[in-house]
Amino acid sequence: MSVPAVPIKVRSWQRRGPLASAAWRHPLAIAGLVIAGAWIFIAIFAPLLAPHNPLAQSATTFVPPSWGHFFGTDELGRDVFSRVLYGARLSIPLALLLVTLALLIGGTVGAIAGYFGGIVDGFVMRSADLVFAFPAIILAMVVTAALGPTVRNAVLALVIVSWPSYARVVRGLVLSVGEAEYVQSARLLGKSARRTLIRDILPNVFGPVLVLATLDLGNAVLLLSGLSFLGLGAQPPQPEWGAGVAEGTQYFQYWWIGTFPGLAIFTVVLAFNFLGDSLRDALDPQSSWSQGGDAE
Repeated sequence: MSVPAVPIKVRSWQRRGPLASAAWRHPLAIAGLVIAGAWIFIAIFAPLLAPHNPLAQSATTFVPPSWGHFFGTDELGRDVFSRVLYGARLSIPLALLLVTLALLIGGTVGAIAGYFGGIVDGFVMRSADLVFAFPAIILAMVVTAALGPTVRNAVLALVIVSWPSYARVVRGLVLSVGEAEYVQSARLLGKSARRTLIRDILPNVFGPVLVLATLDLGNAVLLLSGLSFLGLGAQPPQPEWGAGVAEGTQYFQYWWIGTFPGLAIFTVVLAFNFLGDSLRDALDPQSSWSQGGDAE
């Protein structure tokens, strides 16, 4: 007696991969892609898009938003719209650099700590705990003030306060993956620690770390803007969003000076948060977004 074949449905996220899952068709994911893409485009082509020189001063000070100056002018007659566009050339690349450095440093240190354990693990985790003992912005302010208020020192200070989160996540993932049978088999076959770590373990921890890095991009923009707002990052007359908000606090009656740089920070942080959430849901087969397009 023959048994009728039962058709087996393969989830679309498995067939197409995580980057083509239903999570990326969610409205918030699309909004994140559009907003982030628009700001990256602006950062690249700001010299072509800006109608005025962001550093040029004029006698037309405190002009409200108009066709001649879309976002108005500031106390020195500089075009706020042009300064916001040029601010993207500073904030977004620096955020990418900050997250990349923190990921490389923290990920490498965390992978070594999780794989070898013992004294190495204890030293790395106690160092991370020491950094976590202080609020990130406060510690970054102390480091930047000690080194000097420049953009380079602000990035360096934020890398110092950001690497422990990557170290902790990567360490936990390495400890989890290190117990897998294929990793134990590789060790028994005599593969070197470096080969096992790079070829067998790290590819399996890449997804969660990528999600963390995407979410951290928005936080990096926020922290960089916060340091510039406090006068510890970009220095005048350099166009930067946090510094623009700080200028606006001195002239509350001229609302446009600080509002538009603040909206730029808000939209960028929101876009990267949307992208991070979408990437997490695309990589998680149990996510409702990931399975939403496959439900019958």
